[in-house]
Amino acid sequence: MPVDPLRAADPERIGGHRITGRLGAGGQGVVYLAESPSGERVAVKLLRVGSDDSALAEFHREIELALRVKAFCTAQVLEHGEFDGAPYIVSEYVDGPSLAQVIDGRGALRGTELRRLAIGTLTALSAIHQAGVVHRDLKPANVLLARDGPRVIDFGIARAADSEATAEHIVGTPPYMAPEQFSGTPAGQASDMFAWAATVTCAATGSPPFGTGPVPATIHRILSGEPKVGELEGELRELVLQCLAKDPAVRPTATAALLRLLGHAVPPPRLLAEGRARAGGRDPGVEEDPSVREGDTIPAPARGMGRVMRGRRGIVAGLAAVVVALASGAGIHLARTADDQTGGTADTRRDGGTANPVAQRRTGGTMAAESASSVRIPGTGITLRENPADTWRVTSYQDGRPESRAGRPWDLPYVRSRDTDAFERFGGEHRIVVSPGGAYVAASPYGKIEFTDFDRVLIVDRATGQEFTVRTAEPPLQTWSPRWSPDGSRVLLTAFESIGTARLFGRSMGFVIVDAAARIARFVPVDDNDGAVGGGESGGADGGDNGTPPSYAWGPDGTTVIQQAPGGAVRVRNLDGSLVRTLRAVGQATWDDVAVTPLGTVITTVCPDKSGNICLWDYATGAKKATVPMPEGTDFAGWLGERNLLGVRSRGKDKEVVMLDLQGRAVRVLAEGPATAMDQIDLTYTAR
Repeated sequence: MPVDPLRAADPERIGGHRITGRLGAGGQGVVYLAESPSGERVAVKLLRVGSDDSALAEFHREIELALRVKAFCTAQVLEHGEFDGAPYIVSEYVDGPSLAQVIDGRGALRGTELRRLAIGTLTALSAIHQAGVVHRDLKPANVLLARDGPRVIDFGIARAADSEATAEHIVGTPPYMAPEQFSGTPAGQASDMFAWAATVTCAATGSPPFGTGPVPATIHRILSGEPKVGELEGELRELVLQCLAKDPAVRPTATAALLRLLGHAVPPPRLLAEGRARAGGRDPGVEEDPSVREGDTIPAPARGMGRVMRGRRGIVAGLAAVVVALASGAGIHLARTADDQTGGTADTRRDGGTANPVAQRRTGGTMAAESASSVRIPGTGITLRENPADTWRVTSYQDGRPESRAGRPWDLPYVRSRDTDAFERFGGEHRIVVSPGGAYVAASPYGKIEFTDFDRVLIVDRATGQEFTVRTAEPPLQTWSPRWSPDGSRVLLTAFESIGTARLFGRSMGFVIVDAAARIARFVPVDDNDGAVGGGESGGADGGDNGTPPSYAWGPDGTTVIQQAPGGAVRVRNLDGSLVRTLRAVGQATWDDVAVTPLGTVITTVCPDKSGNICLWDYATGAKKATVPMPEGTDFAGWLGERNLLGVRSRGKDKEVVMLDLQGRAVRVLAEGPATAMDQIDLTYTAR
């Protein structure tokens, strides 16, 4: 890449990096070549002092999007900060010319060189899209040909998949823009695939597929003409032509395209026929063929997770994020296992009558009466009080403190090592849950929009470190509230109807079951969710007064699901959505709804008498089994095995997570820290 000499007004150092030359300049700022304190060459982009607020906001957005993307064939962000009041970003220096310079200098690419370019840029797009980002300006000038392969650069006009972009604000380079970008439809990942195909065509022929020249004529050819792809041959030619289709729905995803070029058979995803039939012709969910494994080719370090929930915070307008909370300002989500089984048979009547649950016990586990060790969560002031004999422990947390999020709208997830007490940042911005036994991790992305191509859940296999995504629903549906089945093999998500930015969630439309091993999702529409409507202002544990529709939870054996219903009722359904029974006037269901206890299998609610106590109701008959009194200043936060409950209590400026017995008495302190931190951090306890 050519380097120009410095000018008199250029700085000598920025953030400890010695400036050695100019790589480029534009209206908003200058990109410098610099030397890091360790002697490595880096690129430093500095915004011009005096840039307007919109330019500053765009720059910070560029930093945020770049930080989301894993460094697969992209220039990695190393740091960012401010210099003399102006923000800057330091990234890996890519020593190589742009593809545009190569085409202009020596002509088109051929053979292995062209194929390497196609695979490398698809790898970059796959990483970009998995981070929830749309590049929106992929072109030869934004592809650098480094010694170790092509790198996609310049997130200057990239957008998150949760932002809006319409024809009222068209951005990009016309010869590489998809038809929908000129017709009022927001640019999405499919638009990037069109740009990828146009870039590969230009690399192979010296010209984009619809030519150049006056912009109106170029746009007309893109909208109505046929592409010219020259002498492209074989699988690459077929893939490029498919990506240049006028209809964005025809274009493959970046990962599917990459798998095809690598020689894997990738059949198209199949829509669930029953979902289409029962949802009025919409495509609310897809069943993905096991061979279509989004993210298969990009392994990641093994990671695992779980969660405790904190205080309520309003969600960002236009983004379908839910922060699940209890009235106490803290709570605990627990993953359960399916050990300690007892024999029994199931009567799963589907005529609306009563069904007895399979007598399969989820792990009660053991918790020591006293703590024997302490684990500090770095930078939070929170201490975990543990014992090696404990079956349950904190496996992850989500940090929602404003100082840690650094302007991000989402909580940052952290995962505990399976073998040590160390916590590490889990990539991306997700709500995460670890499976019982720890084999898998499920991550539901925070950022969702009404017009995205499909919603998804990320699954991480902790044994191999491999991660893949499974499609869960298509617009206008979104999925939320991931919960693992008792045996740790399936993920249950609630499907909501998205109705825009004023009210992010409409009715609860049913649920989605994801088979982790098979990597497929099945949407189950439910037509009689009367009253299950939210307002989208804040999150609630299971809906109700907080504005979010009630979410589905697993029954005790993984053969049924339950959901809060109007009037303090709880409905039990089979996995095909058919109603089994309704437990009436039992109160507000809690996050940790169903438990197997010495009293039998019970549904757990906040008692309907408004006492704040916890009521336990027989799962099969609805008869009241017991009332657990909550000590003053203590709020219920879930079950910990079959004999202990979790509570959160205030202690002046501090808060504690405590283990309670079935009489509501505090047995042991499990975690403690400043209330300001405990209210903003979700801890997750998982059975090991």
